[in-house]
Amino acid sequence: MFTTRATRREFLGGGSLALLSFICNRAYPAIPGSCDGPGARLKVGVVSDIHISVLGDAAAGELNGPPNAKTFIHALERFRDAKVDAVLISGDLANDGFTEQLLAVGDAWRQVFPDGAPAPVKLIIGGNHDWEGWKYGRKGVQRFPDEAELKRNIICENLDAAWRAAFGEPFEKIVDKEVKGYRFIGAHWPFHDREAAEYLKSVKSTLPRDKPFFYFQHPPLPGTMKDSGGRKAVTKFLSSFPNAVAITGHTHGSITNERSIWQGGFTAINAGSLRYTCPPNGRENSGPKRNSWFKQMETISTHDCRQGLMMTVYGDRIVVARHEHVSNLPLGPDWVIPLDGSRPFDLRSRAAAAHAPCFPPDAKPVLSEPSEGKRRDGAKSIKVALRFPQAMPSDSTHGRVLDYRVEVKITQGGLVDETYMVRRFMAEGFNKPEGLMPAEMECLLDADTIPHECPLKFEVRAADCYGNLSEPIVLDDAKLKGIVVKW
Repeated sequence: MFTTRATRREFLGGGSLALLSFICNRAYPAIPGSCDGPGARLKVGVVSDIHISVLGDAAAGELNGPPNAKTFIHALERFRDAKVDAVLISGDLANDGFTEQLLAVGDAWRQVFPDGAPAPVKLIIGGNHDWEGWKYGRKGVQRFPDEAELKRNIICENLDAAWRAAFGEPFEKIVDKEVKGYRFIGAHWPFHDREAAEYLKSVKSTLPRDKPFFYFQHPPLPGTMKDSGGRKAVTKFLSSFPNAVAITGHTHGSITNERSIWQGGFTAINAGSLRYTCPPNGRENSGPKRNSWFKQMETISTHDCRQGLMMTVYGDRIVVARHEHVSNLPLGPDWVIPLDGSRPFDLRSRAAAAHAPCFPPDAKPVLSEPSEGKRRDGAKSIKVALRFPQAMPSDSTHGRVLDYRVEVKITQGGLVDETYMVRRFMAEGFNKPEGLMPAEMECLLDADTIPHECPLKFEVRAADCYGNLSEPIVLDDAKLKGIVVKW
């Protein structure tokens, strides 16, 4: 096996690569709570979708700049201080599929765990960005116009050499390792479908039945938290092992969403993203800007949140702590998975048991005066803002508020309530620690689309991740352009 530094230089063709030094300014305490309880048998730090481009210096801004390894280093330091036995990364290491980016990931690892020093076991697989990120936006041909040069600089054409240079171990399509007596099997993109299913079948007789084992790949398993398409062979295989725990990434779905853990024939967990989170589509402030149906509100910002997990295995349970690596705060109550065969995270039963969020007793919407603004497409618009207090979950175990529904009604003199329009938008801070969510929400509306010739009623409801709706808070007799609109 190559020595890591020498191999890295050899891989770069003998040239010297100047790396900026990185000085960490934050020290993380050990993770508190049930993850540090007595009797822990295994502790694993989990991140996904780190999307690294460069290993920046301590002064390099990461939230608004290129995706450097700053937060990844912070997360590794946190895992080091918590004395984890392994670090699991479920794909999308390099942002654009360039080998130099994978080497930056390896350098970040060695900055926290230097060669020769004690280090956790690496449980690392690649994702679609590692394999084909160079295709996205034609970044590869723009960076390396010559085809031969492009092939020399992308990971997928140099898998084994790149992997050895970055992590000091050979590349294998299927990762199979044991950590403190617990089995971990991971499948790289794009080998997570047929190849993974065939491998699992070949080792079926060696998999434990009396304690958990762990499977990890980049995209969600079809039929679990979010159907990612593809064959269901791995899902079908794991369904015969109720002690299996699958960990995936890819969606960038926020782990504040209680639907990020799923239990059926086995347990599946979304690892979130250490780079940015993605809100569900179909909301006024989510989805692509090109979507002409959503014009009034700007896309919600989700690039200032860095999520990860800490998984601790005990003899009778697995505890999964959710954490945000910018604020260094928890993202919700720990998920405690019993190992007695019970299924507390069955999606349907959790949805049926959940209670809708609720507003403060005196909460009431307030409509602003019209003002000039712009739509997403840049067109000018006269906007009005409907503002109201943040709703709260009825129970922390049922999850926080995910989004809001604003319904505008024509009251026709108070005799008939007829819905004129409905707006649905993501709650600001839905992906952040609960204490960092703003106290007030705002829904922007185009004043020119709201009728002025009849009285209006605004009803606002809060929804959780299961779609449970709160009781409405109501504003009657809306004022538009300074005029009370009457029948």
